[in-house]
Amino acid sequence: MKRQRGPVPFHVVLAFAAAALLTVGSWPVTAEPVAAATRQVRLEAGPHTGYKFSSTGAIIATRKQSLSAPITVNSDRRRTVATRSGVWLRLTSGYLAGYEVRESLTAYMPGKVGDVVYSPNARITFQAGRYLGYTFGSDWGLATTRRGHSTYPIYALAARRAIVNGRPYVLMSSGPWNGYWIPVTANASRTAQRITCTVSTKVAVGSSVVYRRVSTDDREIALTFDMGGRLTPALAIMKRLVIDRVCATIFPTGASASTTQGKAVMAMIKAYPYLFEVGNHTQNHCNLRDGGGGAACPTSPPTTGRIQKELLDAEAVVKDLSGRVGIPYWRPPYGAYDTRVRTAAAAVGFSKTIMWDIDTIDWKRTEDGGPSAASMATKVVTNARTGSIVLMHLGGYDTFDALPTMVSRLRAANLEPSTISALLRRS
Repeated sequence: MKRQRGPVPFHVVLAFAAAALLTVGSWPVTAEPVAAATRQVRLEAGPHTGYKFSSTGAIIATRKQSLSAPITVNSDRRRTVATRSGVWLRLTSGYLAGYEVRESLTAYMPGKVGDVVYSPNARITFQAGRYLGYTFGSDWGLATTRRGHSTYPIYALAARRAIVNGRPYVLMSSGPWNGYWIPVTANASRTAQRITCTVSTKVAVGSSVVYRRVSTDDREIALTFDMGGRLTPALAIMKRLVIDRVCATIFPTGASASTTQGKAVMAMIKAYPYLFEVGNHTQNHCNLRDGGGGAACPTSPPTTGRIQKELLDAEAVVKDLSGRVGIPYWRPPYGAYDTRVRTAAAAVGFSKTIMWDIDTIDWKRTEDGGPSAASMATKVVTNARTGSIVLMHLGGYDTFDALPTMVSRLRAANLEPSTISALLRRS
């Protein structure tokens, strides 16, 4: 992964704002280009609806499909439809062949499409808030990012717009994000899309408390990812969270953080402090209540000293690699704890035992009874409520494929994926 650029200094943003307020530019109305040749379309796991339209845009037929995992199909046309919002892709293969699906984060042509050059450059509004700009590699995967913020609305110019992997972006041509692609709220929109989640300052150590769900009226839930054992998709999941601007709490073990892949994850946590926070998942993922859990673990219930060493050793490793501290959050391996374990943990600063109210069971293969990507997303979306804590794993077998539809559907339900700290600060 390429290094993330530093944040845009606030004084630069303010200076740019003053100049940009004097800028005026028109937003040209341009017909959406039509695909001239067959292209692939990625349909993410989850429900999809295909439509057939009359010449006036009336719906004359529909067909539904629910996918347990993502698939790739073909399309021969990308267009706008009279009286219908959005852009539509006509599919030529698969169950929905002959039908059109609306272009979105769960149905899109991979890479860049719909490229429109603005002449003159278009003016983009940045409302007060935090923003993340992107550059992409030759495969249109994540390359670098730049973050910045403003305390009041500012404006900047964009040279072009395009859809990249289903999301609308504009390519900035002035100001602190010059040369970066900024996501916008909708195709052809003039408004940049803010980061809507938060990583709040952690709560004080205080007394020992167990959280399975946080009591709050705010429309937020916490996505949490344990990291221990299998790490194959971990970095891909982290990059997906960055692209989708999803805040999350990561619970790494010290042993997993010390691996090559684990160090890469720690580097991302360090690079994106406005998206990720950490908790503690112990050094060796031992069962601290009953004993066992691996070759490095005692076979009988660990002593108080061993419980505390598991936590403190992991804390030292994670802090060294990510620059972040887990205190006061910790998650007991296997969810195994009792009063003795909690007391030992709280004595060294880990007073907040973070459990969950939604368990995706993503550590289990589908052939062994684990969830598909679609069923995992549906379980989360169906059961989530304000203050929910969702348990997932960076090594989850189908977690990466579940995230696009999960995040899209949560946000459509006005539930923003966020962090443990954000929930606790609002409780």
